[in-house]
Amino acid sequence: MRYRVACTTMTALLLAGLVSLVGVPSVAAITIEVAQENTAGVGDFAVKGQIKAYDTALSANAFYNYGASSYNGDAGGIGGPAPVSSKSQIFFVNSAVDGLSLFVVHDARNDGTGGSATTRFNLAGDTASILVRDDDTGDDPNDTYADTGTQFDASHRWIACCTDGYVIGSLGGSWTMFGEFRGDDPTGLDEWRAVDGDHHFVLALILLHRIRLRQVPEPATSALLVAGAAGLVAAAWRTRRRNS
Repeated sequence: MRYRVACTTMTALLLAGLVSLVGVPSVAAITIEVAQENTAGVGDFAVKGQIKAYDTALSANAFYNYGASSYNGDAGGIGGPAPVSSKSQIFFVNSAVDGLSLFVVHDARNDGTGGSATTRFNLAGDTASILVRDDDTGDDPNDTYADTGTQFDASHRWIACCTDGYVIGSLGGSWTMFGEFRGDDPTGLDEWRAVDGDHHFVLALILLHRIRLRQVPEPATSALLVAGAAGLVAAAWRTRRRNS
């Protein structure tokens, strides 16, 4: 009996030490790797960095917060990134309603300039749809969208008061997204960037110069490490007991 108590105590102490070493597992925000071709159409993607999805209890539509012909996800305490004048921004939102979605937002509100852009995103490993279509209420008949479930085209034209953009979701499984500007050169934009609450990565604003977006797999969790170590400790004690 004394031997069994000693074994139990020693196992508990070893596990406690391991937990303090590796830490208690926690739920992390979804992370997306951002890469871009060095040469348009060649597929020589270079990683720019990683961004994290914004977590929200809202739907993708509510997070976009369309109003006055613009994205307003940065207003009303929603917590989205602010639109930036002359910049086209992409970011991800993990919605409790719609799951993970890609947001595209061109330009800023009331910045005195308008613009135009045509974009295409191709999705591999999953199917999705356009969840939000900025100006799809008849505000601007010049905006057009096409959605096949794996290819998403949008042609936007906006004026000085407004932004433009759209949302693609939901994304699940082992998905990869490729995006590019197509058609005529974009106007009113001087930069393309991938953003989250802490980072922004500048992307080359060149026609047919694709970006690649894909979710980063979760690393082995601390819980799995602890469970594996517990098994090894228990096995070691059983072997020692048999040999005693």
